[in-house]
Amino acid sequence: MPRSLRLGPVLLGCFALAACMPERFQVVASNQSVTSTGQFTDVSSIGGRSVPLQTIVLLEPDCSSGGTAIIQVVTPPQHGQITTETGNYYPAYPASDTQRYACNVKKRPGVAAIYTPDPGFHGTVFTTLQVTGPLGRSGTRVYRITVQ
Repeated sequence: MPRSLRLGPVLLGCFALAACMPERFQVVASNQSVTSTGQFTDVSSIGGRSVPLQTIVLLEPDCSSGGTAIIQVVTPPQHGQITTETGNYYPAYPASDTQRYACNVKKRPGVAAIYTPDPGFHGTVFTTLQVTGPLGRSGTRVYRITVQ
């Protein structure tokens, strides 16, 4: 699979591009758990709360904005909805990206996709998101969301 190019803006942490994340990773927050196997990304909603599926912050090496990404729902979840919210988010560039890693200390403009389950729903749903960057590159990711 192709790796992401380091030319121009880079999609934050390659969450958006399935081809960028062949290895397994896990992120844990107070109301969610995210695990990627490369095939799809598992997300858990504890207590039926809304959970961010994906946050995209595009930055140039000097930490200035690299443009805006567009997150589109390709396949909506059966029980709930996906909303996108623009706002300021902490970037999460890996230490291996020596130029952008320093940008992680301050919130920057970005966009997030957030899943909100239907009231009272408990179970598993699937959704597919597509992210397109300002240079036209895009990628999709399938999410398996377990609502507990």
